[in-house]
Amino acid sequence: MLVGVGNSMTHGTRDATNNEFNTKNAYLQLVYKKLKETGLRFKFVQPYLNENEHRINPLAVPTNLAVDGEDIFSVEGYEYGPRVGAGEGNYLDDKYLCDRLQPYLFADLHDKVLYPINLLARKPVSQFDALIWRLNNHRGPAWVIWWVGTNDAALASLGLGGENPMYLPIPFAQIKDKLKPGVRLLLAYGYKQGMLSFSPYTGEAIGRNLTNLEDFVAQYKHLLDRMEEEISNDQVELFLLTFPYYTEPGYFFGEEDLEHYFGDDFSFIDGRISLLTFISLYALVKSGEGDKLNSILSDNGLVMSEGERLQIRNRINDFNGYLKSLSLPSNVHLLDIGSKLNSLFDSGLWVGAAHLTREWSRGGAFSLDGVHPSHTVHAHIANLILEELNNSVLKEEGKTAPYWNLSSILANDPYYDNDGDGWVEGPDYKASGRTKILYLFKDADGDTDTSTEAVIDTMGAAEVWELISDALLEEVITIPLLRLKAEEMGLIPVKE
Repeated sequence: MLVGVGNSMTHGTRDATNNEFNTKNAYLQLVYKKLKETGLRFKFVQPYLNENEHRINPLAVPTNLAVDGEDIFSVEGYEYGPRVGAGEGNYLDDKYLCDRLQPYLFADLHDKVLYPINLLARKPVSQFDALIWRLNNHRGPAWVIWWVGTNDAALASLGLGGENPMYLPIPFAQIKDKLKPGVRLLLAYGYKQGMLSFSPYTGEAIGRNLTNLEDFVAQYKHLLDRMEEEISNDQVELFLLTFPYYTEPGYFFGEEDLEHYFGDDFSFIDGRISLLTFISLYALVKSGEGDKLNSILSDNGLVMSEGERLQIRNRINDFNGYLKSLSLPSNVHLLDIGSKLNSLFDSGLWVGAAHLTREWSRGGAFSLDGVHPSHTVHAHIANLILEELNNSVLKEEGKTAPYWNLSSILANDPYYDNDGDGWVEGPDYKASGRTKILYLFKDADGDTDTSTEAVIDTMGAAEVWELISDALLEEVITIPLLRLKAEEMGLIPVKE
């Protein structure tokens, strides 16, 4: 049995969306397909979601247990207290549990992914609980890919999401008059009440949103101890993966990136901005208000400085240092995939004559959300894992799994800029929320010539700001009190 435990990378997220298309092209599915070619029989079940993010076959018992957004605490069902302003105590949160009895009652992604393991286990289950149950109810070898912990640095890096407050890296003061009036008022209300923050890159915010090393070590050790104590299957092989730098993906735009898209001199910038900030800048330029860019880029709360970037990288180094210090039994393997992905960030990845780099869209290494890898990089990750499997468990079986031909993957990768105009064709699945904004930056000509136009360049400014307004509304109403306020204002239907 092949089992996946992790977050969005293992779930297969791209463009801030979870669906069957993305999951089928993610690294774990690609590992499974090559394992099948060895002649060994494998049990592997994906909890596929449709384009509306509804579970396609809720009765299938999954072995890919990964849930988008998971960190080292939520994987066991707990909210990390310091990150949500709840002091040092962690607390059990049912949003991290699969606890619904019927599919039509699904309330969150844990229900959608882990169901029906809660029914079979006869109790609400976290991802970790589901892992224990899955392994104890399987006869024979089980290989577990465990990639949990990246998100313990994610919120501090991305400046997007979280609770108390939720962070939105947008220059609200400069774009508020462009938004729909109701959305503008709702965002202003959320900011005034302390539910929203537009300044994610401050020492206080980053310090709060990074998991403390001592807490990370204690929780990781606790989970390893639980596995040793509670798993009765003695044929489990566990593969622990290290973490890449979350400050390096294409989601971040520095001086060179801004000069590429806007043509001006941005040498005064000390650091990088997020993708959502960049999108706001691009929309302002389209509206003829490019004169606002310099003042926005001088806002330290929207710019991750080199010092803040180093602070996050050092914490990730600490996490990895702990993993590398572990004395592991023979059935536990450490794969230093973090270092190998960091090399990709630094030097790129050659695939035949194509050079994939970290730069958003034009680099070809990431999806439109700038965080999750393209199809080709997912295949590269699959090959790195297959190499470890070949050198360990498959070698013992007298088998060798073949590797993916990255050139063949690249040939059909919707995130590679084939015509060299700086934009990608992207996928064609249904967009909602943030994904609608990302789709503004798909190649307007379908990646067929060098017109250097994105979809946003072919639309009217008012239409662009309408889409941005709707996406921001969809984002903030995930906060219960803001949803109630939005219902009161008539911005969304009353939820029954």
